Amino acid sequence: MTKNFYILIKKLNSFKRKYYSYKLLKGLVITLFFILVVYTAFSLLEYVVYLSADIRKIIFFGFLIFALLLITQFIGIPILKLFHVLKPIDIKSTSGLIQKHFFEIEDKLLNIIELSDFSDNQYSNDIVLASINQKIDKLKVFNFNDAIQYKNIRLVGIYLIVSVLVSLGILFVNR
Repeated sequence: MTKNFYILIKKLNSFKRKYYSYKLLKGLVITLFFILVVYTAFSLLEYVVYLSADIRKIIFFGFLIFALLLITQFIGIPILKLFHVLKPIDIKSTSGLIQKHFFEIEDKLLNIIELSDFSDNQYSNDIVLASINQKIDKLKVFNFNDAIQYKNIRLVGIYLIVSVLVSLGILFVNR
């Protein structure tokens, strides 16, 4: 393959790292939010209605299982995929994510990946390489990392901040 193709693959891999970092940060915020909300709800329930020891035990272990599942789903899996312990998304799926953000790319990125998969015997190698280089030249203006926007986490972050303030308010009112 050509130098341009390896640069494109490097840009796609950079996008994948940023994508999993985004998923990790978003998962961290979502996990903290839900754990805090459920913990506050269970604490208020226990404060208002005195529950028996068996029910408190069920609620406690249910909360632990819920928290463990949240941490696994929203934090653990993205970390494992970020460090390639679990299989991350492939190049074709990555191109699909990028195409959702940049409508101008259309299917050029996917075409480049599919053209690179052609064997030398099927078509003339020079024609395939020329076609790949021509399509890559059209894609050089795009920064794939711009498809990931951290500002989308703000809304969830606002909910987290509100839930922290409510929990702290409850804590200080009860003292």
